[in-house]
Amino acid sequence: MNSPVVTVKNHSSRAIYIDSDPNWDDQELLLDDKPLRRGFALQPDRAARISVDWSGPGNAYMMGVIFADGPDYDYGGDGFYQLTIGQDEDSGLLDVTDGGGEAKIAYSIGQQTPWSMTMDFADS
Repeated sequence: MNSPVVTVKNHSSRAIYIDSDPNWDDQELLLDDKPLRRGFALQPDRAARISVDWSGPGNAYMMGVIFADGPDYDYGGDGFYQLTIGQDEDSGLLDVTDGGGEAKIAYSIGQQTPWSMTMDFADS
């Protein structure tokens, strides 16, 4: 059994808020191997791993995650990305496969394998 693992690195000047996508209500997002019960603020110059328990073959829809530039992304003015993470159908590598958004932070993807990748966040 493999599980998708994303290492999130915060190189920005602000905290990045990580939360499970509410549209994925059957998903239990894990932060550093512990269930993420509510949003988590990843402080500048810190890193964390997000994942889900996964059984079966990989696909394009393995994890739903929200990354925001503030805590009030639900009803307020903070920007966010609402992303689906899974294996890219063409390359087979773990990648952002759906979603979008706008925030004061930008991300780039690196160090991809079929079951892991790194997301680097920086000020945009």
